[in-house]
Amino acid sequence: MSVGDGLISPQYDSSIVNLVSTFLKHFAIQSNHPEYPLEGNFEGFFHNVKKIVIFLIDGMGYNKFLKINTNIGFRDIIKVSSVFPTTTVAAVTSWFTGKTPKEHGLLGYILYLREIGSITNMIEFTYPGVEGGIFSGLIKKRLHRLDNVFDVLKDKGFYGGVLTHANISNSGLSYLIHKNAHVMGYYYMGDLLATLKKKLVEDWQGILYIYWGHLDGLGHKKGPDSEAYEMEMTRMLLEIKKFAEEHLPSDTLLVITSDHGMVQIPSSTNYFLKPTDVFNRLLVSPPGGEMRMMYFYLVKKSNYEFLKNYFEENYPLSCVFLTSREAVDMGLFGPGRMHPELYNRIGDAIMITKANNAFTYLYSGGEERLSGMHGSLTEDEVFVPAVFIRT
Repeated sequence: MSVGDGLISPQYDSSIVNLVSTFLKHFAIQSNHPEYPLEGNFEGFFHNVKKIVIFLIDGMGYNKFLKINTNIGFRDIIKVSSVFPTTTVAAVTSWFTGKTPKEHGLLGYILYLREIGSITNMIEFTYPGVEGGIFSGLIKKRLHRLDNVFDVLKDKGFYGGVLTHANISNSGLSYLIHKNAHVMGYYYMGDLLATLKKKLVEDWQGILYIYWGHLDGLGHKKGPDSEAYEMEMTRMLLEIKKFAEEHLPSDTLLVITSDHGMVQIPSSTNYFLKPTDVFNRLLVSPPGGEMRMMYFYLVKKSNYEFLKNYFEENYPLSCVFLTSREAVDMGLFGPGRMHPELYNRIGDAIMITKANNAFTYLYSGGEERLSGMHGSLTEDEVFVPAVFIRT
């Protein structure tokens, strides 16, 4: 389904959610969504597999990967759809739960949480743009930890683990989505690979996720079109390929994949929005979402046209607007049973940016001018690779 203006809807029949279903099905575990439609050689990758390792490289889009891969030589690659919004909170949660954003309810980097009456940074459990704060403990008390892949693996007697950076192993988002996982921390790439090498010779069956967030962080700073980003992706992929050639056991399937892609944002099309801007009078709260996809919480629903007109007049051809109900009915957040807080969290109006436009809302006034962003529905953001490796 097309949103228009160069924007595309996620493909929830060939998405990261469907891949999770495929991996669970290998262990005879049923899920609520169809499997990814693997064909030919890919079906054979699961023969005699006891361990599945999912290496998530945050912020690695399909098109950028194909460019880099011309110098690396991975062969068995599929094109996978992310979810909406194309951001870590929504997509990584889908990876760990096997659910769509509509079902799991973690719908963006910044969300209004009715449970605490405020917008919240959903990764750090803080007020946007402010380090620390009182929210973290309160959120952990009032938000339920999500049912996830680790729950069903444990119920069936299988292993479910996460290897993630030690600095985020107990972050707000990790707390919500890692329930019942065997969590291990690493500090640097050498530490990650040494831990993985040791783990792979142990006797277990199940799924191990590895999360690497540094590429996404570099992409935000320098942009995905920068030499630094491309060199870092190349370095990462070469190290993983070398590791697989030397240390991947024959009973293990390694899948190198991602949560979303990203796009380069010129300074000239990164518009800064201030709390004093006129449109804020239409809102009951600062906006949520991302820099390329914002949720607006209106004083009254009839303010929708005023808000839309404001942006069309002041930032022409930069974005499209949908009512929240239109976005849900179009299936942008995926199929499935709706999370009870969905509409509270996404508000009344959704703005999706076009091309390389972005909006940075000044929550604290100290926000950075980032060079790479994601959250919208361009091809570079929606599609990610999945590389299948057996030895």
